[in-house]
Amino acid sequence: MTRPIRTDFITLFVLSGCLAAITISLKALSWVSGDAYGILAWLIPAGSFWHGHEMLSGYAQGLLAGYLMTKASRRDIAIFIALWLGARIAVFAPAFPGLYLAAVCNFSVIALLFYHAGLMFFRAAKRFRSAIPGIVILLLTVAELMFQVGLIMDLPRLCETALLGVIWLLIIMLFLMGGRITAAATSGVLQRRNAYRHGLAQSRYETYGLVALATALFSELLGQTPWLTDIAALSTATIMTLRLLHWQIWKAWDQLDVSSLHLGYAMLAMGLFFKAFWSLSGHGNGLVSFHGVMIGGFGILSITVMTRTVLQRLRHPIVLPITIRFCNLALVAAAFIRITDFYVQTPFLISSSAVLWTLAFITFVSTLIIIRMMFHRQN
Repeated sequence: MTRPIRTDFITLFVLSGCLAAITISLKALSWVSGDAYGILAWLIPAGSFWHGHEMLSGYAQGLLAGYLMTKASRRDIAIFIALWLGARIAVFAPAFPGLYLAAVCNFSVIALLFYHAGLMFFRAAKRFRSAIPGIVILLLTVAELMFQVGLIMDLPRLCETALLGVIWLLIIMLFLMGGRITAAATSGVLQRRNAYRHGLAQSRYETYGLVALATALFSELLGQTPWLTDIAALSTATIMTLRLLHWQIWKAWDQLDVSSLHLGYAMLAMGLFFKAFWSLSGHGNGLVSFHGVMIGGFGILSITVMTRTVLQRLRHPIVLPITIRFCNLALVAAAFIRITDFYVQTPFLISSSAVLWTLAFITFVSTLIIIRMMFHRQN
């Protein structure tokens, strides 16, 4: 008997996409000035870090759960979704109950993710490299605990350090798992075109990149050697560029399900280059300098991987809908506009970037909902 195809993981992807669109929309409202802001202020959560936390931890929790919690029962998925929604709603609650509700829900969500997905990597690992995703999820759990403690005890520096740690951990996950997914997809295209190349996974480059990223992570957290963080970021970006060249990405430019992965990987490298040069030119480190990395690299890779995953698990041909192509182009434009705003600071540029990001994720969510509805009609 054929095992029924589950679609509950799509709910997690849809919720993550909704969070991405809503969070940026609410953040954009905070830029409104005058009487209009007074009318809209009640819609905007209080606190300095809600935007960063929701777009990093909140978004990543849903993304990773949908991709990795493949063996969780429907009940466990439902519990995860309930806690995840509780954490998102808690940011709108009054300070005292909201802080503790958010802390309990957020930590429970990441703990569930580690239990169902992180431990899976440890159990299956036959070598250290295979356990790295599990280690990253464990460290994300620790970072979440640090962040929530920082909020409750009013320690903004601890909150910022925790979010910086989350950023580097997500970059490690994108570099590692995104790189492997991209290498496998590229290999398939080249093989079909009789241009197969051995060793596209590039374990040596992967090792160098992981060492550089681990260096950046610990240097950033210690906060004593920002120049070392920047050198590590530059090294990682260079390694990623070399991987893209080795993959001969120009031979797969017309396969948009694969070239979109290449685009996201390239935008991740570009964002790291920008982050390093921005810091080395005397503008300082901080959460803001990662916008190029997260808008372009994280945004495009996550949307592409989620869409490919949905198509693959529903046993559809892996051909990205035209709507997803629009999403990726919108995110490229949003990333470049946001980077430009670092040098030419105008409300128009930052608002344009926010609008493009929001449109991209509204389109992405709508696409997944339509794919799911069509699947259920046909089955």
